[in-house]
Amino acid sequence: MSLNYDLTKVAADYDDDAVWPITNALIWGTMSVGMNSISEVDWKEFYRRCYMIETIHGSWLNFNGKPRPITPEDVKSHIGLKTNASNLTNAKFKNDIDRRLRYAADTILR
Repeated sequence: MSLNYDLTKVAADYDDDAVWPITNALIWGTMSVGMNSISEVDWKEFYRRCYMIETIHGSWLNFNGKPRPITPEDVKSHIGLKTNASNLTNAKFKNDIDRRLRYAADTILR
């Protein structure tokens, strides 16, 4: 299944070459964080989940060869983004974080 997205209600200037990589990362990030949209109500939770995933796997973005984590401002400026990604409850997301951390630790133990 393809990942479809809607940016019609996003305030960020995603047509700007400097902003598009952030927009693109957030679009694809909806699958990792288990949230298919960013709203005024839940943008902080979206950011928290981005932070957790990036803490485990590294930054989604690199600018000038340096890791560039997603910021709260990035997420807030993309309120209105919608995709067809699946949603995860907080409990399922926490289980997924546990799985990811265990996998990372097991990789080191090999």
